[in-house]
Amino acid sequence: MVNVFNIAILLVSALLSAPASNSIPAESLGDVQYEVRYKMAGITSKVADATISLEKGTRDGKAVLHSHAAIRASSIFRLFMDAEYIADAYLTQDLQDPVYYFNPVKKGGKEGKFECVYDSKTKTITSVFQRPPQDAVTKTYTMDGLSMDLLSLLVYVRYHDIPANSPLSMHLLMGGKYVAATLTNQGADSDRFPGTERFLLKMIDGGLMENGSGKEITVWRSTGNDRCILGLETSLSSGVMTVAIKQ
Repeated sequence: MVNVFNIAILLVSALLSAPASNSIPAESLGDVQYEVRYKMAGITSKVADATISLEKGTRDGKAVLHSHAAIRASSIFRLFMDAEYIADAYLTQDLQDPVYYFNPVKKGGKEGKFECVYDSKTKTITSVFQRPPQDAVTKTYTMDGLSMDLLSLLVYVRYHDIPANSPLSMHLLMGGKYVAATLTNQGADSDRFPGTERFLLKMIDGGLMENGSGKEITVWRSTGNDRCILGLETSLSSGVMTVAIKQ
């Protein structure tokens, strides 16, 4: 259950073919509260509360968007995951290109990290993954089209008008891995959430969970000015994990 945050926050062809971004309306900034639920055998249980915030700021003297995400597990589920799981992502304000990502990792009383540094000049990504008690593993990837961590991806999805039914190829950085994926805008969907577009994120090799499950995530995005992520859903090896905005 260590990677539940990746589901909550999820939870998009080449960068040159990516659609142009929209401006960032003031009403889309601030905190959004979510509930994380797990459903199995017809029984649904709340497993965590989550908060995702987005604010304008600076990093290394440059204007950025800063997204912060935190998931707090319900008491019974602290047997399976940390009590709190957090991550921070920084992106350019104009195109929502990723700049930096950091996720602290705690296990057995020791601290590790998952860190990504994006270099737009050299078109490379430096990934550092340390999961206690193992030593840190550093890898360098060449940006192959659109390449992002999952938290940055949520920001990208909010502000880019992605054409319907045209899969967008990309790579996801997850826990030291560089996974090929596609994102497809499946069009308007008012059955689950009124006034939304539905997106399907499909990982070609690998999944969100350590056992490989969670290869597909459905994301619902508001079509209003706030461009809010209203919900996410993914099927696991047993059961379904859902994330829905608090009303």
